Amino acid sequence: MNIPSTSTHEHDISLFVEEVLRDLGMEIIRSGNNVIGKLGREGPVLALCGHLDTVPPFFPPRIQGGKLYGRGAADDKGGLAAVINAVANTDQERLKGTLLTVFVVDEELRSRGAQEVLPQLRADFGIVCEPTDLKIVNGQKGRLTFRIQSVGKRAHASKPELGKNAIVEMAMLVLRLKDLSLARHTELGHETISVSTIAAGDAVNIVPDRCSIDVDYRYVPPDDASSVLATLRAKLPEARIEFADDPKNFTRPFYLPAHQIITLLGESIRRAGREPQMATMDAGTDASRFNEAGIPTVVFGPGGIAQAHTSDEWIDLHEVEVASVVFQKLIKRALMTQN
Repeated sequence: MNIPSTSTHEHDISLFVEEVLRDLGMEIIRSGNNVIGKLGREGPVLALCGHLDTVPPFFPPRIQGGKLYGRGAADDKGGLAAVINAVANTDQERLKGTLLTVFVVDEELRSRGAQEVLPQLRADFGIVCEPTDLKIVNGQKGRLTFRIQSVGKRAHASKPELGKNAIVEMAMLVLRLKDLSLARHTELGHETISVSTIAAGDAVNIVPDRCSIDVDYRYVPPDDASSVLATLRAKLPEARIEFADDPKNFTRPFYLPAHQIITLLGESIRRAGREPQMATMDAGTDASRFNEAGIPTVVFGPGGIAQAHTSDEWIDLHEVEVASVVFQKLIKRALMTQN
């Protein structure tokens, strides 16, 4: 928590995590600042995954009233601590399978870390550790960002009738975006649109001829990036609409209705003294990339998304302890002899 690790600045935290995992007896595989720890060499392979980066700005940690405050406390360092503590409490002599800890960079921006490690990763099932309030998340929406531009005509502001105000045009476009009928998935819910930034104008005495907005779009299957773009262009033909980033960097949706990892995790939660709960989430995680790579994966971890990215980000330390016990039970059930 004391090591700042905002996205693209994960080098120091990766060295720290590597040293901790190595001290726990794990074989270390590095790919850039991504750190993979490995225990065991045979049998089923379980991957416990999380991300080293945080959103800015960094602020130092403190403990108060059973809560840990600090940047990344909920997203994602509390979860990483739960995983590492579970490794520390693993009886390595009883392993009949292989445990991987996969700690990646850049999850908060473009998921570059997951894209880098997945081509070389082999696992039978996985958990991406994110703040889910200790619920098993077996699906999430995909995320796209668009840049939408309206075009007007420049004129002197004293003669607005001689121009065409691109901001006014954009205002009407935004109202139409708000009223669009969006797709719905039975488990993941409705698609959503959020207008997040706007830019226009060169000077107050000029009628602007350009206005652009950046839009966050959360989508559900069977839609994909191309179909969403085509739909927006068809419904807003007068606007210029492009992806705001390379589509490979966008988060895809996933939904895993049933799998052994869900059963194993549910049993582990129950053995830790809690009743397992299922959920889906609107926010994006690397779990979609793991599922795309053929590794059935769900999301689970301590803390809540409501605490993530906030000015006083925090996590309940008891939840971190519970999550660690769950991971210990999971490792035992999935990878150890039962005698």
